[in-house]
Amino acid sequence: MRNYGSANIKIALLITGVAIIIATLIYTQLLVREILQREREIANLYAKSIEFIANDENQSGEYNFIFNMIINSGSINFPIVVTDAKTKRPTFIKNIEIDSAIPQEKRTRMITEMIAEMDEVNPPIKVTFQDSIELSYVHYGQSALVTRLQTLPIIQFVVAGIFILLGYFGFNYIRKTEQSNIWVGLSKETAHQLGTPLSSLMGWNELIKASASKPEKVVMLASEMTNDIERLNKIANRFSKIGSKPDLRKENVYEVIERVVRYFEIRIPRISTGTFENNRRKINLKITGDKNASALINAELFEWVIENLIKNSLDAIENTEGSIYINIEDRTTHVFVDVTDTGKGIDLRFKKDIFRPGYSTKMRGWGLGLSLSKRIIENYHKGKLFIKDSEPGKGTTFRIRLDKGK
Repeated sequence: MRNYGSANIKIALLITGVAIIIATLIYTQLLVREILQREREIANLYAKSIEFIANDENQSGEYNFIFNMIINSGSINFPIVVTDAKTKRPTFIKNIEIDSAIPQEKRTRMITEMIAEMDEVNPPIKVTFQDSIELSYVHYGQSALVTRLQTLPIIQFVVAGIFILLGYFGFNYIRKTEQSNIWVGLSKETAHQLGTPLSSLMGWNELIKASASKPEKVVMLASEMTNDIERLNKIANRFSKIGSKPDLRKENVYEVIERVVRYFEIRIPRISTGTFENNRRKINLKITGDKNASALINAELFEWVIENLIKNSLDAIENTEGSIYINIEDRTTHVFVDVTDTGKGIDLRFKKDIFRPGYSTKMRGWGLGLSLSKRIIENYHKGKLFIKDSEPGKGTTFRIRLDKGK
């Protein structure tokens, strides 16, 4: 099946990159136009000033002062050349750097070429005397700022292209990594789920062989084997429900959890040590709280969550003795289930990571169990699963919040 979510993210990434390019390009062009308009106005003002002074019969010193100190000072930051109307020779040059060591003929040729280039960009401004006699021409180009701004879109295209490529390849890498982690986690979770009933079945089989002469004990052991076979069938049903909408019903939460606790009680030594002979590890598994608490749940999937939390608690208890307490609290609109262990606790740095698909540590053995549990509670039951409390060396409490329904 095609992954439409991934395709949509890629399209959104591409659209975002293109939108950034277009927006910055438009904004840059607006800045360039504004600066060019300002430079044209300054160039025209400069030409008009020359013309005004040339036509001033009194040659007032005030106008010369204004021209030299204000107009002809720092206001002009772009290249400008004034040429004589008859000889076409430069009479004034500003903001053009030419090496003085260059021969005069070559310098003249260079200036002539610069004037031609400036005239292609901006038409020269004519300065006249009494509107009839041509005195000079003002040639001007673009400032360095405008030139840099005009090259900016090229840089933006390159940067945006790199951004899109990095985003695309980065997203693909993350997606493939997550898929790999999920597959690995799913394999581990499957093994984790199947491990308990399978190890129990092997144990019951050995006990039946040893108890062949005791029919009553064989019947009891066969009953337990039936429970484990039913458990295997239930596990298969659980995995088949992942991805589909579960049927939620009003269930007694205490009774559902009690079934899980009863199943684990006689199997804890096998789960912890993997053998029937080594029973030195003592784990106290206890359920307390409101026995009449009811909530809207899917019993089969909810049992899976409780099993995962119990197994994680068992993995957390590294000593030969420990306790796992499950407390049920019935409130007005919600039912709260706290699963507390006396294990090694969780480092605060990993609190957010433990629910991430594929996250695991050798000491704790987390793979997909907690991630699936969180998905089951929050996506399917519209509840909440989080770490209520944890302290390294003392233990952890996971809290489940369930909606009581109507």
